[in-house]
Amino acid sequence: MNRNRLAVLFLLVLAFASGARAQQPAPAVRNADLEQRLKAVVAKSSGVWGVSVKHIERNEFAGINAGEKFQMASVFKVPVLVELFYQVKEGKLSLEERVEWKDAPLYFGSGILVNLDAGLKPTIRDLATLMITLSDNAATDMLCNRLGFANITTRLRALGLTKTSVDGGTRELILFALGLRGDAYRNLTRETLRTVEWEKNAEAIERNRKLFLEECPNCTTPAEMTLLFEKIVTGQAADKPATDQMLRILSQQQFNQRLPRWLPGNVRADHKTGTLNAPVWVVNDAGIIYLPGGQRVIVSVFSRGAEMSLGPAELKASVSNAEDRIGEIAKVVFDYYTASGK
Repeated sequence: MNRNRLAVLFLLVLAFASGARAQQPAPAVRNADLEQRLKAVVAKSSGVWGVSVKHIERNEFAGINAGEKFQMASVFKVPVLVELFYQVKEGKLSLEERVEWKDAPLYFGSGILVNLDAGLKPTIRDLATLMITLSDNAATDMLCNRLGFANITTRLRALGLTKTSVDGGTRELILFALGLRGDAYRNLTRETLRTVEWEKNAEAIERNRKLFLEECPNCTTPAEMTLLFEKIVTGQAADKPATDQMLRILSQQQFNQRLPRWLPGNVRADHKTGTLNAPVWVVNDAGIIYLPGGQRVIVSVFSRGAEMSLGPAELKASVSNAEDRIGEIAKVVFDYYTASGK
């Protein structure tokens, strides 16, 4: 090979490398001012807090314990939604497909399906809408069983989330959080839950609750949940039709006492809440807040209590306080980016 050809090849390689570098997104800039304002809000509450904020258009971020792992609770339903639309695109299932509703006694927690008669046949799209807007646990588990938990986590890895995993459905998660783990509780129903001998099995239950906190099933970090929402809203998690449908479902959220709590009534928020009352309180919300002028900011807030087995009054007060703080965090972020001169 002569020198001229070698020189041309060298220039081509150099140009390719320069182009690859040019395609890399610029690193986000930390907003220390906003971060300090957020820390002042979090200081008003007990427990452990994780916050991640990312302004898409400004490429700015602020965070508190943003890389620490937190229990997602029902926020894990967002990764389920993403995997659902991937599998729809791959032709593995259809949003119009109908699935028969049954096994109501097996499900716990939030949702409406458990109150409806067996035999109902909602579509896959209906299940996805119930899962997000009403945090329906039965609808979620029906989808998860079709999608496969391993597939959901694999999708997260492909999107760059290395610390986030979906290890089980809502039924499994709730029973584990309550300390009810093992074959003895495998077929537990809402009715037989009342017959559990809590005091007799107190030692094993306490051990399982501590294990739940240590193993942290269905956990994420605030930074990674913000990354997932960024991938969704910027069209990197799916094609445009799927992106539009996911955002539409997220925008119809019915539980709006957290992030949107003190935002102006005309401000759109596409978000998902998450709550657990055992073994410690968990109060979360994460999503996209739409600012004036077409700008968007993602806010992911995760919190958990430090003490196990609080009494009913203490638990209620802690959850209420946490919801106040999440609402205040969103208001601080919104006011910061809409203030004159910002």
